[in-house]
Amino acid sequence: MTDRCRNLGLASAFVLAAAACDRGEPAIEDQPNEPIIEPAAPGDEVAPQQLPAAPVYYGVWAADADYCDVPPASAIPSPIAFAEGEFIGYENRCRIGEAVEGTDGGFTLALVCMAEGVETVETLDVDVDGEMMRLKWKNGGEAVFVRCKEQE
Repeated sequence: MTDRCRNLGLASAFVLAAAACDRGEPAIEDQPNEPIIEPAAPGDEVAPQQLPAAPVYYGVWAADADYCDVPPASAIPSPIAFAEGEFIGYENRCRIGEAVEGTDGGFTLALVCMAEGVETVETLDVDVDGEMMRLKWKNGGEAVFVRCKEQE
């Protein structure tokens, strides 16, 4: 390779690299070191932070309203519970890895479950309509539940 070709190749590489780096974004040294938002002073009125609403399927559910008096997942029959990113059933507990909202009241949940020492990965369709919930597993199993009233 001649020196002229080598120099032309190096110049081309430099131009491409410079073009890739210039995206119009400010460099880190151009950013202010101070916060952009002024902190609230003591006594200032501050609007309360809105926490995201819990998914509609969160709560305690039973196959029959008579089972609602039994603590969730404590016996057969007993209610199931969805709370804080997990599903709790009799002799199994699942972590909700992903919840994808579909139609009104419908979600597809990716679950990582532990039952009797065995870990499984499951997909569950959840459809809530008022106080009724239908669970449908990808293997074809299906169950209908009613929402248990909160105990005081």
